[in-house]
Amino acid sequence: MRKELLLIILAVTPLVAFGNVVAPDLGAALPFGLLGGTISNTGTSLVTGDVGAVTTITGFPPGTATGTVYPAPSDPTVSAAYSDFLTAFSLAYSDISTPTTQLVTDLTTDRTFRGDNVFYFLLTDVVSTANINLSFDAQNDSNAVFIIKIARDLTINGPLTFDLQRGARADHIYWVVGRSATISSGGGAVDFDGNILAGSTFTMSANPGGSGVLAGTIDGCVFAQNANTLAGRTNVGGCVNAGSAVPEPDSATLVACACFLGLALRHAKRRKQFATSGRTSAI
Repeated sequence: MRKELLLIILAVTPLVAFGNVVAPDLGAALPFGLLGGTISNTGTSLVTGDVGAVTTITGFPPGTATGTVYPAPSDPTVSAAYSDFLTAFSLAYSDISTPTTQLVTDLTTDRTFRGDNVFYFLLTDVVSTANINLSFDAQNDSNAVFIIKIARDLTINGPLTFDLQRGARADHIYWVVGRSATISSGGGAVDFDGNILAGSTFTMSANPGGSGVLAGTIDGCVFAQNANTLAGRTNVGGCVNAGSAVPEPDSATLVACACFLGLALRHAKRRKQFATSGRTSAI
């Protein structure tokens, strides 16, 4: 009876399709918060996770990390992580498997990105305007991944705000920058959501006032193929591989499954009653 019940449930449960925008597989780079060809830090930055560079690393200390600060050059752990980062970057930048690629012209006005199986692509250099709001709407799917690809350079010019809506998560946002990514504080600390994967360099500028003044917080990891530079006090939150997340069924699917399970149990109960009735009459 249990086997029949399982077969009934499998037969009547609908298949659920999920979007095919998936997070870059960071592999051995996943534990790193800061990774690059070179690493330099001129302030009291704090990195969640490991820190590693292929050739040279300076500024740790006074910078600190919750994980390991690997010696450079050529530590095998760093080499493996760096290789996996380059592979993930290449695949993310060139991936055209999604049904839709939406062109975005600039980041000079408030903008909303939706987790609806779309890659967002900016074709040229991008300079943001200070004090704009960037909204990320996961549309009630906590596994939604946002990939924003910038063909050339990305410059965040001063403070801006992020609004994560309906289940959106900062660690599911990926900024895939073809060349250099720069965050300029512009006189105020910048809170930036998302993982930064830069094809050339990353630079975080300092606020006036010294190495202990907060320049900004990056809610994600920062990887750069060449130089990765922090100034002032920069807090780097580290990354989580969104690609490992298990998709959750929506409410309609759960209701449907419950209904089909009820029908299956009712069918099994009736079969048991008939079987019991047959044995009684035989006695």
